Parts: sequence; structure tokens; C-alpha cells
Amino acid sequence: MLERCSESHGRELGVPSVNADSGGVTTPHSAAPAALGFLAQVEYALLLALQRLDTTLTFEMSLETLDDIVFDDGIEDRSELFQTKHHVDRSAHLTDASTDVWKTLRNWIEDSPATANLTMLTTAAAPEGSAMSYLRGGAGRDVARATKLLVSTARNSENQALKSAFGTFLEVERPEELLERVTLIDESPQVADLDEALSLAVRKSAKLGHRAPLLQRLRGWWLEKVYDHLTRIAAGEPDRILSDELEATLLNISRNLRDDDLPIDFYDMAEPTDDEVRDDDRVFVHQLRVIALANARIRECIYDHNRAFAQRSRWQREKLIGAGELRNYERALVEEWKRHFLPETDEVDGDDDDDAVHCERARKQLIRLGSSTLPRIRPGVDAAYVASGSLHILADNLEIGWHPNWVARMRELLGDATGAHEEGVA
Repeated sequence: MLERCSESHGRELGVPSVNADSGGVTTPHSAAPAALGFLAQVEYALLLALQRLDTTLTFEMSLETLDDIVFDDGIEDRSELFQTKHHVDRSAHLTDASTDVWKTLRNWIEDSPATANLTMLTTAAAPEGSAMSYLRGGAGRDVARATKLLVSTARNSENQALKSAFGTFLEVERPEELLERVTLIDESPQVADLDEALSLAVRKSAKLGHRAPLLQRLRGWWLEKVYDHLTRIAAGEPDRILSDELEATLLNISRNLRDDDLPIDFYDMAEPTDDEVRDDDRVFVHQLRVIALANARIRECIYDHNRAFAQRSRWQREKLIGAGELRNYERALVEEWKRHFLPETDEVDGDDDDDAVHCERARKQLIRLGSSTLPRIRPGVDAAYVASGSLHILADNLEIGWHPNWVARMRELLGDATGAHEEGVA
């Protein structure tokens, strides 16, 4: 079930405002209900589109054009228009004289194509025996009775605020034909309660434990898509959201949530600034400076560390990986580090005391390690920053290092906190 209350292009909402401090209905000037209404419109559009993927091969949709939400399946004169009404009052009712009913009917009469299917989505409930209750889909639908009740209300109501809407309806030559195209979906969940419906809509795309991460990523993509769409619409440009785009995004996210893969979310994280690189005082950065790595390379190492840290944290928060899996992955990285940084021979190098030689060798080994095929946390995870950044996380935890005498060098900088890592000396 669905709903919402944002009125397209400033139409009156007819809903009370909410005081954020008390939770009570107070000032009529708060924009909170209208904002919630528009958020609901965006969420309902996503839900409707996901549900439509199960029944329609291909379609296009738009927001804030002919109506709040519009679907076009490519069949001439068969568009579907959705008017959404979102109320913060959970006890709202849709009576025969409701403002929502009459303003919606007037908008449809004046602005909708003559053959479009028309749906009202509302959080309000239509009482049994009311006109709108007879316009629900299903066995109880009775368009003739709904028409009789609405005509009677339009002729006899003394509500002056709706006089124009009543007159518009009474001017319709065959109102029953209009109402044949109208469907009510009432008692829809409020925007804060849509998770369950959305989870059901994607249940075929991800197993139970992965649905919340999938929805979070899908919603993020959807908000960006809607923002771009509305920007174009506001500029007067024709624009549609295609079902192919939604389907491809859903499949891509679900594919990354398979057992052999993980979603990658931080390719586009902001790069560290020059000031941030210069002022970075973390252990792994000290390790890079000890071997005199170029600042440009240090920046890339910081960037990889930051993205890997954020990515691993998100995976753990969403329970996509466990501590055991992460630790096993780090062991594999340590093994790879050993292959590159353990001494090549037991013979004493004549230049053993030449730190410049040590640093040069360490830089070459670090660059070679970074360009090698590093272990993947899962077979499908091919984002390079995960592995390279995880190496720097290990260096930050003093489990690995780059300089041959990295433990001693870190002790000089950090004190005896490195003592527990003596055994890791290369």
C-alpha cells in the first residue's frame, strides 16, 4: 500500500503543521509536512517503479510533470498518473467532502489526458460507504455508486472553498466515465514506515540480511537520479527516468552483495588536500615519511587508507563481513608483505648502515608491492584501494612496516608503544 501529500507546484496541502519540540499540531506556517510530503513522493515513486519491474517489460516515468508521478509504458494514450497525499495526522479520513478528493478531481479534469489512468495514493482512510471507498480496486469497486455520491456532494455541499472544484466536476458531461479511470489506494504507509514495503519489492534481488544495505545504496542512487531529473524538468527540458536504468542499478547493487563480492561505495570520496597531507600525523604516514616517499605518493597512500577504512567500517556496520573474515584477509596481506620485504639473503650488506640505501630499497619494494596482484577480500572485489588501503591500515596498527628498521624508527617517534611488535621487524 502507498501514499503521500506533496501538492505539485504549490497546490494546497490541507494538512496541519507539526511542532518538532512537542510533537503536537501547532503553527500553520511550518514547512515540515510539505517537506515530508515531497520526500514521500520520491519514495513512493521508487516503490511503484520497483513493483512495476515485476509486471512491465519496459517503461518510462517522470515526477512533477502531468502529475506527481507519471508512468508511460509506450502504449499511446495509456499513461498512468498518480496524485499522492501524505498526512502527518494518522487519523485522517477521506470523506465525500474532503479537500483532497475535490482538488485532485479538479486537477485531473483540467490537466490530465482524457484516456490516462488516474490513481490517488493517500495515507488517509476512506470510510466504508464513502464515495472513494467504492473506487478502490477489487471486488467492492462500484463506480456508479461513487459517481452518485460525488454528484450529490457537489450539488448540495455549502463548502465555499471547494465551490470551484464542485463546479468543474458538475461540468463533466459523463462523470462516470471519468471515475472509471480513477483508482484509490488508501491507508498507505507514511514515509517513515516505507522500509518494509521497499524490502518486499527487492526481495528477489537480495537475501534477507542484504536487503537493508541494498536499499540504502539504491535510495542513494535514486535521490541523485530524481535530483537530476527535476533539475532538467525545472529548466524546461524534456526528461524521463527509464526502467532500464533502475533495473541495471538494482542488478549491479545486488550482484555486489553476493557471497563472493561486496559493494564498493567510496571511489568518489574527496581526495586529501595539501594541508591535510602536510598535517597528517598518523602512524602509517610517519612510516611513509621515514623512507622519504614523495609527497604525491603519500597523498595517494592517504587516499587509499581513508577509502579502505571507510569501506571496511561500512561493511562491518552493515554486517556484510565479520571480524573473522577481515582478520583472515589481513593475514593474507601480511603474507604478501613478507614476500616483498623480508631480506633477500642472510649475508651482511656492506651498505647496511647507509640509511639512504635502505630508504631507496624500501621505496622500490613498496611501489612494487602496490603494483603487484594483491589478495582480494572476496573474489569479486576488484577495487584497488581496498587492498592497498588495508596495507596502510596494518602499517598504522604497527603490524607491518616499510623501512628495514621500522620498529626502531617508530619507537623513536612514538615511544615504547611499538615494543609489542618487535617480532614484525623485517
